Amino acid sequence: MARIYHLVTAPELLSGLAANHYTPARFAEDGFVHCCADEASALAVARDYFAAAADPLLVLALDTARLDAACVFEAPAPLPGAGRAHLATAEKFPHVHGPLALRALRGVGTLGRRGRDFAWPAALGSLGESLAGALAERLRAPEHAGLAGLRRLRRETSRRLVRAPGRLVLELGQSLVATGGMRERVLGSELVLHHPEALGKLRVRDAKRLAGKLASWADVDVFACAIAGQAFRDGRIPEAEILRWARSRDPFWRRAALVSTVPLNVRAQGGAGDARRTLRICRALLGDRADLVVKALSWALRALAERDPAAVERFVGAQRAKLAARVLREVGTKLRTGRKN
Repeated sequence: MARIYHLVTAPELLSGLAANHYTPARFAEDGFVHCCADEASALAVARDYFAAAADPLLVLALDTARLDAACVFEAPAPLPGAGRAHLATAEKFPHVHGPLALRALRGVGTLGRRGRDFAWPAALGSLGESLAGALAERLRAPEHAGLAGLRRLRRETSRRLVRAPGRLVLELGQSLVATGGMRERVLGSELVLHHPEALGKLRVRDAKRLAGKLASWADVDVFACAIAGQAFRDGRIPEAEILRWARSRDPFWRRAALVSTVPLNVRAQGGAGDARRTLRICRALLGDRADLVVKALSWALRALAERDPAAVERFVGAQRAKLAARVLREVGTKLRTGRKN
């Protein structure tokens, strides 16, 4: 197996991804994809071409036997205005005369920065993991501070990922959530939410990976509203699975079961109203007195009250003796006034 390497900034890589290939922005102009034969020449190219790049720089390791376009070692074709030190590292450079097949990827890594110099990554990982690392790095930049900055990055990334394969977006989202940071969780979850193919491919195992470790109310609510509730609404997570969460010993998962009903009923989250499924999950947690579960039960019933107040009124009337006082108060106020308090 012969390996070659291609260097690309994270935003350009995201923009060039399609179902099975990556196409660099310059491909139409150059007629081929610039690559390097070894680490030394790749680092020299990075110094000559990317020293001033603000975005994370990725290296793609490619198996030439799995490319579906010709890889030809040719005289270097330096771009105007770029450094030329890399030309001393090799007489010929590999040029791939077609888009890069994703099946040829044998690893992706982020080059470390040393001022205007670069260091080879300690290890190469999957494409989704490496893109997640690059996005997490961008998320820490001052221009992406706060919720507004996070949402700008999400919208920009979603535009770039529009042609990317759904499975890759799922892996990207899961890798961001796995970092454990709340901002990364929101970004990863919303990238999946706003990629129709990724959301359409999501199944129970994917949802659980996108849940990561649920350790706070915010963890649960991002996961349940952006991921689990969307999939539950559309039938990709079965009702039996949500009921299993309702029986969990972990109160965060019990809360997730209830909050997953909210997208069934809230118009802004795509809900058209579903009293049967909502009330079945609520019924399973009637006697739960964990505070975060009680509040979620109130939320679930109030969301349904927007769509089917009569169903909620009947349910509260029948289950009054089992419902927590907080639920009775907040849901009663919602039914009378349209408000929580």
